[in-house]
Amino acid sequence: GSDAKVRLCHELGADEVIQYKTENEVARIRDLAPDGVHVWFETLREPNFDRAIDLLAEKGRMIVMAGRDARPPFPVGPFYVKGCRLFGFVMFKATPEEQQRAATDINRWLVEGRLRPRIDRIVRLEETPAMHALQEANTIQGTGTISGKIVVRM
Repeated sequence: GSDAKVRLCHELGADEVIQYKTENEVARIRDLAPDGVHVWFETLREPNFDRAIDLLAEKGRMIVMAGRDARPPFPVGPFYVKGCRLFGFVMFKATPEEQQRAATDINRWLVEGRLRPRIDRIVRLEETPAMHALQEANTIQGTGTISGKIVVRM
C-alpha cells in the first residue's frame, strides 16, 4: 500500500512486490505468472473471487484464510473447469499435534534466521483494547496502519 511497505517486502526477501495502490495488479500478476498463479492465498474478508480465479493457473490452489462471516459470490464454473482446488485455513482448528509440528518448524526457522517476523509495535497489557480496535480497523476498514505483528507485553 505504500513505497515504504514495498521496500520492507524487498528487505524481507521478496523477489517481486506489487504496489497495489499505484500499479495495475492484474497486469503485473500476468507479467509475473504468465501461465497463472499456482497457489493463491486469499486474506481479504470480501475477496474478488472472479479476479482471483481468472488469475489462477490450471489445477491451481486457493487457500482462504479470512472472512469467517463473509458471503461473497463464488464463480463455480470458471473455478471447476480449470480443475482448481479450494482449501480453508484456520489455525484454531488445527489439532494439538499439528500445532506442535508448526511450532517446532517456526522455532527452528527463527533459530536458523530463515523466519524474521515483522513487529509493528510492542504495547503494555492495558493497551490491549486499543490494539483490538486498531486491528479491527485494519481488517475491516482496510486502514493499512499496521505493518507487522502487535506484541502485548505483560
